[in-house]
Amino acid sequence: MLLTRIHSALTRDDRGAALAAAMSLMLLGALLSVLILSSVVATFSATTGTRASVQSEASAQAGIDVALASVMSGNCVSSYTSTTVPKYSVAVSYTTSPTLSTPGLTWVSGCPTASAPFMKITSTGTAGSPAVGTTTFGNTEAVEAIYARPVSTAILQATGPAVYAYSSQSFAGSGTLVSLDGTNDADVMIKTGDVACSGGAAAKGDFVVNEGNLTLSGSCGVTGNVWASGSGKGVINLSGGVVVGGNAVGNGLIISSGSVGGSTWTTGATTINSATIGGGVTVTANNFVTGGSNKIGGNLWASGSAELTNGDDVKGNATAQTLKLSGGNVGSSASNEAWSRGDVTGVTWFTIKSHLTAKSVPSGMTAGGGITVVPAGPGAGGAAPATPTSPIVPNWVNFTYQASDWPGYTVATLGTTCTSTTLQTAINSFSGGKGVIDARACTAPIFMGGSTKVALSNDVAIISTYGFDLSYSKGGGGFSSTVPVDLFLITPDTTAESPATPTCPSGSSILVGGGFTFSSTISTIIYTPCKAAIGSGINFYGQVFAGQAVVDGAAKLFYTTVGLPGWNLDTGTTSSVTSSPNAWASVSTRNVTG
Repeated sequence: MLLTRIHSALTRDDRGAALAAAMSLMLLGALLSVLILSSVVATFSATTGTRASVQSEASAQAGIDVALASVMSGNCVSSYTSTTVPKYSVAVSYTTSPTLSTPGLTWVSGCPTASAPFMKITSTGTAGSPAVGTTTFGNTEAVEAIYARPVSTAILQATGPAVYAYSSQSFAGSGTLVSLDGTNDADVMIKTGDVACSGGAAAKGDFVVNEGNLTLSGSCGVTGNVWASGSGKGVINLSGGVVVGGNAVGNGLIISSGSVGGSTWTTGATTINSATIGGGVTVTANNFVTGGSNKIGGNLWASGSAELTNGDDVKGNATAQTLKLSGGNVGSSASNEAWSRGDVTGVTWFTIKSHLTAKSVPSGMTAGGGITVVPAGPGAGGAAPATPTSPIVPNWVNFTYQASDWPGYTVATLGTTCTSTTLQTAINSFSGGKGVIDARACTAPIFMGGSTKVALSNDVAIISTYGFDLSYSKGGGGFSSTVPVDLFLITPDTTAESPATPTCPSGSSILVGGGFTFSSTISTIIYTPCKAAIGSGINFYGQVFAGQAVVDGAAKLFYTTVGLPGWNLDTGTTSSVTSSPNAWASVSTRNVTG
């Protein structure tokens, strides 16, 4: 009986313990479930927050892109909002400070002005799928982007010769003209009138005279080609040992002691004496006459008569309608021939191929390896060498001032007083940007005498009806710049006619002299329908396009093309002004949330 009671008591205790254990396990399971559920919820909330952050930042960047595209297309508005995915809110601002490190830099709300060098776009993006749970950090993100306006906001065609003068009146070319970069020839082009140049080096390029004669003498040499043309004109006259480095092409040619490094082509009378010609001589519509002691490095070809005398030396073949060989030399080997379409005179030695008849060599005549003279028909000796194509001397350009020709330039208008001081004040107002100074209200030429240097930091165009007196005969003054810039000195031609001719306002000219200086970093174009004169001792970098032109004395013109907006100065025809006034370059982009 006692054992039965003990067993019953033990059974009851085991059941209680088991029940307690089971309840403990159930409580532990519930606790684990809560912990697991909390972890899952937290993880899900963080994941959706990350997703929202990516979406909102992408939306903010989309807002930046939309605003930038609108600004660059010229359709800027100061704020943008999108209520559909991607959702963003954008604000545009700008600063006129020349650098981002300027003390007290401030941003002005709104679209950038033409002179603003920097623009800021701030965009706040909203996630398309917000974060779930208590995490909301990624639902909105803000991005800030800063852009700089490129240095070049208007792209002009850099065209035109080193010096263009519509009229040869008062033309002088005794200064030195060279290429600044070594790639472009410093050409001189004269539209109308005769040109005479003596002393100095005329051009490190071509010298082209349209409708006129060209006379070069002394040290007025040309490293390139010389051209002359025109009805009843076009005679090239070289004397005094003058040197032409290239070809000579004209209606006529007279050389009295001089040299041509290339060949010569003429359609009129050609007479040379004590001349050295590196290439050939071609006369297509007249006679060729020599005075002796001439050296011709190539062939001689004349449609009329040709005569060689003592001391003449033709290295190649000689071809003429009537050939007179009174001495000298034709050819240096038996392979060279002298051709005549008609009679052969002055020769006591030649071989007629069809008869194989030989005669003796005349006194003073050098046969070389053997000269064969062949009387024959019109085809004897072949056709004349082709004449090089003449360069285009552009028509005059009537350039007037229109603000629309200068996209990306800020305009400053001067009153009636125009000096170095007023110019500098106007330039300073551009805050480092490009600018046009409208000085048409000035009552006299802009005077820049004394020692004042006008400082440039970007491209500047100065428009003056009465021209410029840049210290001419007065001493001092100048333009300076520490960075490469373009400078336009312009007297507009407002008279329209066809064909265009220069119309000079009374009392106007552009005169540079008396110690005036230009920094070598400044490329300048002088445009005037009047006279442009660069005086002795001046170093000028750029080009001249004028009604009349003078580059005189010890002046040096270092040629680099600048051009004029809306014109091709190589042809004298209009062209489009390709501009990008709304192009911007990225400076920085950052997330500014929080």
